[in-house]
Amino acid sequence: MSIDHALPDGFKSIQKMLELWFQTPLGRSLLANQRSVIDQTIGNLFGFHQAEICVSHRIPVGNASHLGHKFYVLPEWEPDLPDNSLISTHDELSLDHDMVDLVILHHALDFCANPHQALREASRILKPSGHLLIVGFNPLSMWGMRKFLLRSNNAPWNNRFVAASRVEDWLTLLDFKVGTLEYHFYALPLNRQPLIDRFDWLDRFLNARVPLGAYYSILAKKQVGSRIMVAPRWRKKAKVVGLPLVNRIDSKNKT
Repeated sequence: MSIDHALPDGFKSIQKMLELWFQTPLGRSLLANQRSVIDQTIGNLFGFHQAEICVSHRIPVGNASHLGHKFYVLPEWEPDLPDNSLISTHDELSLDHDMVDLVILHHALDFCANPHQALREASRILKPSGHLLIVGFNPLSMWGMRKFLLRSNNAPWNNRFVAASRVEDWLTLLDFKVGTLEYHFYALPLNRQPLIDRFDWLDRFLNARVPLGAYYSILAKKQVGSRIMVAPRWRKKAKVVGLPLVNRIDSKNKT
């Protein structure tokens, strides 16, 4: 089953370019750093259902969690998809309300046509007190500067970088409590392994609160209550007291 008609133009090429980019020295280094950070973030979370909303199943990041049922939410069908895959657009998820314990948005907002709506959908399927983990490129970094100055048509520079402050505002409107906001990976956006290795010490030296890392990670908790189906309260039938009709005489018969 294909849903090409529901996807943004050129999404398939963007997906392939991103997969290829994550195989470059810079992409591999970034992904290794992200997996390490995500492992530490979700390693102590509990629940059963975990939805990883991502651009490609070939770039998994949520395997370290202890949740029992993990599945991917992908916008396009492919022949080699794993069995635990759900084909659905990110801004209109084919899932019921309040059913997932952990939702991971791995660069999904960066490559979505409507990131605000995608976040609303993630909130909708998340259980009360469930957790939402968002990973996105930081526009206020050297990576964001490269995207702005070069305006490349290649991934990952060819899509929006949604600022963490904007995502925080959206989460507040959706009644989330932001637990942690961290920035990571301070290497320059240059695809040369020696230069990447040279900046490893910055990730150990700089505090994760310094907003200059290539990407940010936000862990938030859903605060709103769940929907409770209440049976309709039927109005009780009023008690009717009948008046006796005894010795009723029509006044017309009186003489």
